[in-house]
Amino acid sequence: MADNVNLDARAREGRGKNAARRLRVQGMVPAVLYGDGAGSSVLSVPEKIVDYTLRHVGDNALYDMSIGEGTNATARVVDAQRNPVTGRLVHVDFAPVNMRERIVVTVPVVVVGDSPGVEEGGVLQQEAYEIEVETLPGDIPQELEVDISGLAIGENVSLGDVRLPEGVTLVSEAEEIAATVTTPTEVTEDDLEAAGIVEEPSDEETAEGVEPDAEEGTTEVSPQDGEGPAGQNLQA
Repeated sequence: MADNVNLDARAREGRGKNAARRLRVQGMVPAVLYGDGAGSSVLSVPEKIVDYTLRHVGDNALYDMSIGEGTNATARVVDAQRNPVTGRLVHVDFAPVNMRERIVVTVPVVVVGDSPGVEEGGVLQQEAYEIEVETLPGDIPQELEVDISGLAIGENVSLGDVRLPEGVTLVSEAEEIAATVTTPTEVTEDDLEAAGIVEEPSDEETAEGVEPDAEEGTTEVSPQDGEGPAGQNLQA
């Protein structure tokens, strides 16, 4: 798990599009810290820090937020809204975290190892890209690995095979397939024809073939010297 991110937040006074636009000019982004029974705080936070953390650490990063006047909170992002065109953050929602209470989070799954089935021509298919686990906030893994070493063609590994760090327990279904190696699909001529893919004859095949105007089973014979049509003798 990555270290907590220090985040200096400010209380936000103005509301509306104009106020939000002014914040973004200052490098800040509107945010809300949901209250833990004491109401929510309307804030602004540094855009670059939050954006970098979301892109490189992920949604499970923890932020040590300093809000001013001695107010501090440990929180995590529960929702981040982005401009659909530019991709820039436009609003971030935080939720407080109790470091002593276990929480359920979603963690990315990555495939590691070399599968002999793939080396033999099999096709690796990753079926699960995320896994749900329960853990203390300070023990949230950044990602979890599913090992495909020794996986032959026709075999698979499930989420129950993912090795979890100490203190982390599985919430997802253990039987859910994480990755599998399948037999490569053989493409037949019928499949190509059904897909509208027709193999064009090569130039050599066209040159060696029968002329388009020639009828099958007939041979054109030139008349011999001194003979006309139907073998008639033209000599006197």
